[in-house]
Amino acid sequence: MNEIKIQQLLKEFNLSNLKPLILIYGNEELTKGLFLEKVKSSTPSTVFWGDSLDFKTLLNELGTKSLFQTERTIIVRNFDEFVNNLKKDEIKLFLETLKKVSLPTRFIMACSFDKIPSSEPYKTIVSLSDILVSSKLTPSGFYTSIKNKLSREGKKISEEDLKYLVSLLNNDLTLAKNEIEKLLLYTADKDTITKEDIDAVITPKFEDNVFIFLSQFFKKDKTALKILLNLIENGSHPFEIQSLILYQLEKTLYFKSLIEKGIDQEEAFKKVGITAPIQKANILNILKMLKDEDLERLIKGLYTLEIQQKVFFQDPVEKLTEFVIKNLIK
Repeated sequence: MNEIKIQQLLKEFNLSNLKPLILIYGNEELTKGLFLEKVKSSTPSTVFWGDSLDFKTLLNELGTKSLFQTERTIIVRNFDEFVNNLKKDEIKLFLETLKKVSLPTRFIMACSFDKIPSSEPYKTIVSLSDILVSSKLTPSGFYTSIKNKLSREGKKISEEDLKYLVSLLNNDLTLAKNEIEKLLLYTADKDTITKEDIDAVITPKFEDNVFIFLSQFFKKDKTALKILLNLIENGSHPFEIQSLILYQLEKTLYFKSLIEKGIDQEEAFKKVGITAPIQKANILNILKMLKDEDLERLIKGLYTLEIQQKVFFQDPVEKLTEFVIKNLIK
């Protein structure tokens, strides 16, 4: 199986050199996203999300032929989620459909896994497609990329401070891109970047910051909106944040039901699968501040929000922001 690195394609972008079927995998979301953006800007494209894509809808899209045979690209992000929902007979029909896809129609399957499964439908897809890999840089490669970026911008930084900066960026190109841009703006009037500059600008990575957002959101603290926008700015997808809100609510309801059955609080947390102190504090705060009807209203609101975004294709960032604002002022 021949693989092509997406980083190389971004330097020498030319879709005409690729097959009609393209499978993308790997754990570096930034380069994956940049490639898909280039595709969308170079050819008429339709984008679907795998977890909400209906099987018949995709078959119809793949089977549609333009009257004038114009170029068109169908992109499925989180394609592995779509595959997970396929039945055995659907997999067979899907593969037969893929074998008929030809230019000017192009089909791009973007997956989130680090390694391509050897089972069907991937076994056949691999044989029909060009395989693009979007892998994270090695630690040394990531270090070099940050060093070169700062050098190109004419910035000086000590070796010690550079190592400190790199350690905060967690080998995450999406995070690094946004944080380095903020750092460059902050130090626009100086040649040398110091540790004080780094501490003043660099935002905690998603895993740390998201629980702060959840805590402030359920407290109806208006700073939650600022944290939300910061999370999105740093590459967090609205669907990811919404899923975490729903996860927290569902865990809270489960925890509450166990407590009402007379189960000890720590045992209830253990059964629910909550171990981090900040998560425990969030659940206790939610129960303190929200009534049952409030919890149900938020859960229904999240499902309505998802329908607006995935069925009616309304802007995910805009609709999530509206949802958060609405619930902060209630």
